[in-house]
Amino acid sequence: MGIDSLLIALKTAFSGVRGPVLAANPWVGVSLRLLGWRHVSVTGIYAEAGSRNHRVLRRLLGSSSVVTMVESEARSWREAGGRAIAVRYGNTLQYPPRVPKVNSAVRIFVGGSSDRDHQVLEDLIARVQSSQFEVHLTITLDEQPASWSNGSSTITRTGRLTNSEFGAQMSQADVVFLPLVDGSRAAGHMVAVGALETGAPVITTRSGGMDGYVDGTFVATLDEHADLLDQLVETGLAWRGRETEVREHWAREYSLEAYVVRVGEALSQLEAAR
Repeated sequence: MGIDSLLIALKTAFSGVRGPVLAANPWVGVSLRLLGWRHVSVTGIYAEAGSRNHRVLRRLLGSSSVVTMVESEARSWREAGGRAIAVRYGNTLQYPPRVPKVNSAVRIFVGGSSDRDHQVLEDLIARVQSSQFEVHLTITLDEQPASWSNGSSTITRTGRLTNSEFGAQMSQADVVFLPLVDGSRAAGHMVAVGALETGAPVITTRSGGMDGYVDGTFVATLDEHADLLDQLVETGLAWRGRETEVREHWAREYSLEAYVVRVGEALSQLEAAR
């Protein structure tokens, strides 16, 4: 990531761009600062307070305006002496709309990488393998492809995918599940936004990394006292035929246009408070 960030910074430095720059990755912002750029703002921190990465970012970004994707990151940044405001992430990833398949197995998608709770995922796998429900579980992580079937239910591990392949797999799901460890850095929000763009509801485990994204309707928190698979199946069935409703919610709240407005307002607040 450091090399990629430096390359992006070098391209920016030699592109003839003048004036303030907004870096969509904090390490790109660090690279620009090291190259002598002073008017740099960044989105995202993605580091736990007190960690080595957090200390390095805080020291090198200095007085840069920071827009985080979760309030806990903004709060820890301010407590360390920095300037930050949290906004909800959004993007237009060009993922295909979800196509419902009535009277078929419930399709569950699990994907992403940051702060995933692999014990919860293994629990879900075991429940699918022993359940009488007909379920198709697709898992997209950085691992070797593999598959399992008992004749009705299936578990497919796709291995690493391109962004477009990831979206295509997600668009086949009735429900997207985020098994997250409970931490303070932003995690899961990018997958959640992609799921809403396809028209799929999201269920997440309880995590500070998703604070502000859980609305109890389109993005809901798993009930730890109820059966994991039952909740996913019920959610997937309940939202069949409501894809347009989910996508309209995404367009209002989580599209790139909505996100840009929020980031612009946050940066204006930070500059006004200098």
